[in-house]
Amino acid sequence: MADSIRLGKIKVVVVEDDDIDAMAFRRAVTRSGIEIEDLIRFQYAEDALEQLDQIQPHCVFIDYQLPGIDGLTLLRKIKELKPKLPVIVLTSQGDEKLAVEMMKAGAFDYFQKSEVTTDKISKTLLGVIRLIELEMEQVKTRKQLEETEQFIQKVTKSSPNIIYVNDIEGNSNLFHNDQLREILGYTPEEVNLIGPNIFARIIEFEEYQRIRQHYLKLRHELKDGEIAENEFKLKHKDGHDIWLFTREIVFKRNPDGKVKELLGTAIDITARKKQEQELLEAKKAAEEAANAKAEFLSTMSHEIRTPMNAIIGLTELLLRDYSFDQEVTNNLKAIKFAADNLLIIINDILDFSKIEAGKLSFEKINFSLKEKFDFLHKTFKPKADEQGIYLDFHFDEKIPEFLNGDPYRLNQILVNLIGNAIKFTLQGGVTVSASLSKKMKNSVILSISVKDTGIGIPKDKMDSIFESFSQAHSNKKKNFGGTGLGLAITKKLVELQGGKILVSSQVGQGSTFAVELMYGIGQNPRIFEDEKSHSTANFRSLKIIVAEDNPVNQILIKHILNKWGCEYVVCNNGVEVLEWLDKEPFSVILMDIQMPEMDGLETLRHIRESKRAYSEIPVIALTADAFARSNPEYLKAGFQDFLTKPFKMEELECIISKLNL
Repeated sequence: MADSIRLGKIKVVVVEDDDIDAMAFRRAVTRSGIEIEDLIRFQYAEDALEQLDQIQPHCVFIDYQLPGIDGLTLLRKIKELKPKLPVIVLTSQGDEKLAVEMMKAGAFDYFQKSEVTTDKISKTLLGVIRLIELEMEQVKTRKQLEETEQFIQKVTKSSPNIIYVNDIEGNSNLFHNDQLREILGYTPEEVNLIGPNIFARIIEFEEYQRIRQHYLKLRHELKDGEIAENEFKLKHKDGHDIWLFTREIVFKRNPDGKVKELLGTAIDITARKKQEQELLEAKKAAEEAANAKAEFLSTMSHEIRTPMNAIIGLTELLLRDYSFDQEVTNNLKAIKFAADNLLIIINDILDFSKIEAGKLSFEKINFSLKEKFDFLHKTFKPKADEQGIYLDFHFDEKIPEFLNGDPYRLNQILVNLIGNAIKFTLQGGVTVSASLSKKMKNSVILSISVKDTGIGIPKDKMDSIFESFSQAHSNKKKNFGGTGLGLAITKKLVELQGGKILVSSQVGQGSTFAVELMYGIGQNPRIFEDEKSHSTANFRSLKIIVAEDNPVNQILIKHILNKWGCEYVVCNNGVEVLEWLDKEPFSVILMDIQMPEMDGLETLRHIRESKRAYSEIPVIALTADAFARSNPEYLKAGFQDFLTKPFKMEELECIISKLNL
């Protein structure tokens, strides 16, 4: 191993069951600029453990989600076999708690697969090389220190390390060699001239107190043969800090058996401390950048979705509540179609950002997969008919009638895959199939495939179709559109639920996307009253305050409330809301979060802290911020529910109905 490092070549092992991720990793390593002696990939953790001793790698990259032994267990087993072997964990998840757990288990580094880039891999491998070289140097230093301890009287003057003897009982230094003086920048003449007072110059008072506490502990607890390690900070002659790593043993005890004198050696670790500080600053800068990004996305979401709410909402109301001639109706439908497509793009970007930020959550809800298939068939059949292709759904009757999981994310996955399949199929058709792969006591593993007879995916694009902002087909002759985020989001949604997604394709003959997911065996969910069955008479007795500063959105909400026949007041900001609450009783508040003068959060805080009759009034957040539900500040504020703009009238009806006012 040492010879390979000196030559600049390292041996890398990667444990990755996903062929696509493994290829992406190999590509990044190949392009990293680091000379690689060998790159060995294992699909299963058991195989890697069996051959670890034989291969003797310099570092190991492991996937957190592996079949059989999971990534955390594999990390612990590797650390049992080879404690000093650097192990880097790759994952599709952005959970900070998981990262902490991995680092506690001994991981050298931890980052998401989305960060597996040439630059990231290059920096990681350089870090591994530096770590190994440092360990080699430490081994060498420890050996030198052991020899020095055996022949202390003979080699103190010529040792490259600092050697000293401290009387911790008398609180004085009995001996130190010239290395300490040289590291601190003093000449022998300066030391003699300053005399004993030099220690007041090289040790600050707070550090002196810490050193004293350290020595008081050693005086009572250090046993013969034990080595005490510590880090001390001294002052250089020019004022900058010098950090020393010390190793001390018992040199002499007093008649009571307590430690009187310590023999110590020290090395200069100032450079390492500087690197640690730079890493901390880099981490802080990264966190600030992440916060700035989140703030930007939140603002962007609000600024775009606020007018989108008005465009979509008013268009739907016009189409639903009024009759126009065919040309006007077609124009309104065209506006709604364009707005819906723009909203899809916005949602793709926001979903991707939530995944990157680790703020995406999954529901545990009972649902029927067969009903989901029926809905998808009805949704996509008109588009398939329009293109002159077939759309078939096949359902394995062995699948339990009801499942437990997140039907919304499953719907998002299937809508992406089916929509893509139809989009890229010009003749033939699309077949969607669901089969039962495995049934356990309380859960099942399902295999869902979407097969098309479309244009297929070129081999040179197979590695990149799941990458962000990537498209397999983009040419001027046939522009298929899209953001290039659909498959990236789909893959992450599958993997975050512990599943897998595979693809096979041949140009000109079609593609097959296969998804494997685990769901609990569910029970028949309660049949809630259909949202459309809510009569507007249900809300006639309500008195509602609307806090909304956007004039167009005020028109939309007024139209909805007029249709319900309820009494309402529209306010432009939180100040007006509080004034109305002091005048009259109200049933519920519909509150925009971002408003001038007094925003929704500040207004809600005043309401909850008022100790007045209205302090417990239900407040529903109507916000264009797509991250509102995952914002801790919003969650703690006391909203009864959140409704993200643009919203449908039926969605607002459902939320208010749940309040049982």
